[in-house]
Amino acid sequence: ELIEAETRRIGNLIDRVEHFGDDRPTALSAVNIHDVLDRTVRGAQAGFASHIAFSVEYDPSLPEAAGDADQLLQVFQNIIKNAAESITGAHGKIKLRTSYNSGVKFAVGGNRTQNVPLQIAITDNGSGIPEAMISEIFDPFVTSKSNGSGLGLPLVSKIIAGHGGLVECDSTTGRPTFTIRLPVWRPQSGN
Repeated sequence: ELIEAETRRIGNLIDRVEHFGDDRPTALSAVNIHDVLDRTVRGAQAGFASHIAFSVEYDPSLPEAAGDADQLLQVFQNIIKNAAESITGAHGKIKLRTSYNSGVKFAVGGNRTQNVPLQIAITDNGSGIPEAMISEIFDPFVTSKSNGSGLGLPLVSKIIAGHGGLVECDSTTGRPTFTIRLPVWRPQSGN
């Protein structure tokens, strides 16, 4: 059993390392973020987060995101798995909240800006992220887990960047919050 478990773990690690070498552009289409979040929560509750209470606060008027649903599912799974692993005790909670913030932009090549108004915040009541690590958590091989690979959050960052979005983490309140910002789907321009 130990050999089989280690073989699976190493296979998963190799798969995740291969994702970093994939430089193909992300094929974007219209994605309902709430559907992807709901799929993620259902999968988590059936497995690694069966001991966690989830709450959602969705903006019902949120437009579709420009994205790849399977890649976004992977992003949310990685963040929720980390959150579930950081929670000890019987009162674990993870909150998912979506909102629209039209004023969020960031600079991209040259003098252009990218508008990223769709906001997904994932907050947990786990042990948090050590302050000394917070600025490095999206770097490969940085981990606070004794058996972690340090590739989950860098993959999150790479996928979100491929979507033209941003991901950030705030752990100053003692309740870690990962915030993902994505562009809106624009069918006339292809994304």
